[in-house]
Amino acid sequence: MPQAKKKKSTKTAKKTITKISRRKAASRTKCKGIEPREKWHVYIVTSLSITAAILLSIDAAIMIVA
Repeated sequence: MPQAKKKKSTKTAKKTITKISRRKAASRTKCKGIEPREKWHVYIVTSLSITAAILLSIDAAIMIVA
């Protein structure tokens, strides 16, 4: 039984893959421009919105039960 010839790819050269350490990959994703003041603002606004959502859900539950 005749064997099929293997095709050799000559159009593009095989690209080498370089390993990236986890520290380098993590440092790329970090946002370096945020000030601590802005971080605290985000934390406070997030906590207030979570608190408001909890209070609204409690209020809705009281309305349904009563």
